[in-house]
Amino acid sequence: MLGSLITLRSLVPSLPAVILVGSGPSYLWLWFCIRLITLPCPKKWYHKLEQLLCWGPYQRLCMFFMEGLSGVQFKVYGDVPKTKNPVNSLLVANHQCVSDWIIIDSFAMRLGNAGYIHFFAKNALKYVPLFGLYWHQHGLIFVKRGNNNLDLIREQLRDKKKNDIPMMMTLFPEGTRFDPNKKSIIEKSHAYARSVDFPLCNMVLTPRITGANIFVEELGDHLKKIFDLTIAYEGTQKEVLRPDTLEFVDKVKVVHIHFKQRTIDEAVKNPGWLFDSFKDKEAMLTEFEESFTFPDAAAMDTIYSWSVYQETLVPLLYTVLLCSPLALSASARKAWLHTVLFVPLLQLLAKPVWK
Repeated sequence: MLGSLITLRSLVPSLPAVILVGSGPSYLWLWFCIRLITLPCPKKWYHKLEQLLCWGPYQRLCMFFMEGLSGVQFKVYGDVPKTKNPVNSLLVANHQCVSDWIIIDSFAMRLGNAGYIHFFAKNALKYVPLFGLYWHQHGLIFVKRGNNNLDLIREQLRDKKKNDIPMMMTLFPEGTRFDPNKKSIIEKSHAYARSVDFPLCNMVLTPRITGANIFVEELGDHLKKIFDLTIAYEGTQKEVLRPDTLEFVDKVKVVHIHFKQRTIDEAVKNPGWLFDSFKDKEAMLTEFEESFTFPDAAAMDTIYSWSVYQETLVPLLYTVLLCSPLALSASARKAWLHTVLFVPLLQLLAKPVWK
């Protein structure tokens, strides 16, 4: 009996992944229907429906499991928003681990921007089975490090602005995850730091400012704010963690998040604002290694003071309804299986021409 309980407990961190991946084909079919219905309509109509019925509910479903059921606590600092206020914005953050996307999603959900998250993502993610296809259609901007078509990126951003697409554009300016054990990446970061006269850092990588400045230049007054987050993870054993998604559910006790808000005008007047930001992050993360806290603890009345279930229970029920044909119909189960088998194959065959 005890052995069975231990086995079940060990499977708990895998449960969110199973459900989130398993519901993927149903959301993909819903997206396909929305895409067909809105083909003759203005592009903004497509994005409104897709954000409302697909991307937003799915992001909230992720938070039901990753935040709600994990029991992870959030401790916030600095200039934390106090009320839900969906706003077009640029979000930048330090990047340590795969779990950083959970923190971004949680903040966007609480701000009212869950359906509006757009990422600057590695090009390889475009080919993730099933999900890469949808991410591309949602409007993520895929980049190849050191080999980017800046004109194409500018064109994509202008298109979003022209069609008045709501967005929280998210960027990890370091370009890749900081890992103290990956010395070659740190050495490359230090070499770049010397070339731009930036201090050598040991807790973050030297930020690449091109992407952020392109956002500010091209989107301009379409963006209303810049949210600048510094993220750190405290483990159940009072240790600093850089968890993957499964470890987040099982091993993280507290997520510490420091907020700073900027206006677009501030970024325009100071092209080096991102360098200033990462100097601050280096100092805060260095102190965190010793104290497990950031400066400027926020007041209690923020968007983190209410229960995550206020935003996630309805999307959970919505997903159950969306996936219910799988339990009721053999044809639906066959369609689900064919989607899982053949859509990744089509992605693979299209890879040579899918730029």
